[in-house]
Amino acid sequence: MTDRLQELIDKQDILELSYRYSRACDRLDRDLLSSVYWPDGTDDHGIFKGSAPEYVDWVIGFLEGWVATHHDNTNILIDLDGDKATGEVHWTGYYQLELDGVSHDNLAVGRYIDRYERRDGEWRILHRTCVSDWSRMQPTINDLRKNPDQSLVGKRGREDLVYSRETIGI
Repeated sequence: MTDRLQELIDKQDILELSYRYSRACDRLDRDLLSSVYWPDGTDDHGIFKGSAPEYVDWVIGFLEGWVATHHDNTNILIDLDGDKATGEVHWTGYYQLELDGVSHDNLAVGRYIDRYERRDGEWRILHRTCVSDWSRMQPTINDLRKNPDQSLVGKRGREDLVYSRETIGI
């Protein structure tokens, strides 16, 4: 295998960590979220700073209090250095939460500044720092969860359609 091909494979493996991270947060999937960090990894989200296992417990508990979340990742830049790498991932978070009994939508953007490490051929996050760039909050205008047909509305947890692929013929 050429060095360039291995570099592309490594970058793809690291890229998928960000996608799995977002799915795990949005679906409240503790096991999936744990799988993107090394057990001795760390996380600094400002309001939380500590070990990766503690972060997983904290963020799942934190997000459970929200109605819905949706994360997108873009502008992912990865610098490889053997079995170590660094990266910057731009994120956009869409959140629905209740404030004083009123549904609100929050749009927030920022970046993850990451350190990755490959062990026994597997890449995971060794440290993640979350930088918030800006956010905006407004009352919800169209609450999909009030739609009487809930069959194609995203769910928190294993009830979401992505976990039952046989339902959609895959």
